[in-house]
Amino acid sequence: MPDFTPCQLATAASILPSAPNWLFEPKYDGYRCQLVVREGKLQVFTRNGIDWTDRLGRSLPAEVAHQHDCVLDGEICVLDPNGRPDFGLLCKSLSDRNAQLSFFAFDLIASSGNRLTALPLFARKQLLRDVVSALDIEHVNLVEHTSDGQALSESLRIGGWEGVMAKDGHAPYQPGVRSPTWRKFKFTRRQEFIIAGWRPDQTTAHVKSIVLATIDNGDLTLRGSVGSGFSRKQREQFAKLFAQAALSVGAMPSRTDNSDGVWFLRPELVAEIEFLEFSSKGCVRGASFMGLRDDKLATDVRLETLPDLTGLASLYP
Repeated sequence: MPDFTPCQLATAASILPSAPNWLFEPKYDGYRCQLVVREGKLQVFTRNGIDWTDRLGRSLPAEVAHQHDCVLDGEICVLDPNGRPDFGLLCKSLSDRNAQLSFFAFDLIASSGNRLTALPLFARKQLLRDVVSALDIEHVNLVEHTSDGQALSESLRIGGWEGVMAKDGHAPYQPGVRSPTWRKFKFTRRQEFIIAGWRPDQTTAHVKSIVLATIDNGDLTLRGSVGSGFSRKQREQFAKLFAQAALSVGAMPSRTDNSDGVWFLRPELVAEIEFLEFSSKGCVRGASFMGLRDDKLATDVRLETLPDLTGLASLYP
């Protein structure tokens, strides 16, 4: 049984599928992880296969009585007082050892030494329910699903959730693939951006705003800046991180539109940003900082667009 399997990724979409083979579940706002149980011991891996058991597994027991090895796919989250996943609270929890982390399992990759990726999702979901029940671990939760995507979407939107997931119940698990058999529907526009640089406040010299970028055709493309959503503590954190990632004078990305007054950084840090829209020049508007994404690599950051899925309608209606 593998310790880690590359995660299947979802395709952004705007219209919920209606065919009966689709199931729908809440989109959890956290860090994508895999929970591995082997010989009674637990490990937590990030979506890039990094062992973060010490950072993200602290709310879980080091050992369990469950005798069967398994690999669960899901999200590590921190819940707000209303029971909703809160990404901002999750980011703060990484420096607060007392914060309560929870794992929400939505797929089963392997169990009892058998890789299950070839099974259809409907079958994996049933096995997952049995495994989560048998594990009986506090703070390891099963993600429930429904066949009524419209009702779930409306309920989640009213409840202030990030979005809804649609998944083809007949499809196998596709490791490392961003597949149209998994589709994500976000209620607000959010995605990860590389922190390409920062602008200082002219009075205090503290961080006033951060400059965003994505990688396009091998080039670093600037995507505007964001100056809201930071706490005082986060600005202090930026000062330390930016000092470590500073570029030498004159070193700039390949495209530098609107780059006046920017202190550029090595393209290593990743931030989660919420925004209203892109301008005609491809820059974010109405943007707000949500948190740093230590779990994601800058080399994986791309501009998220809604693909044309019409050609796949016969396969994935």
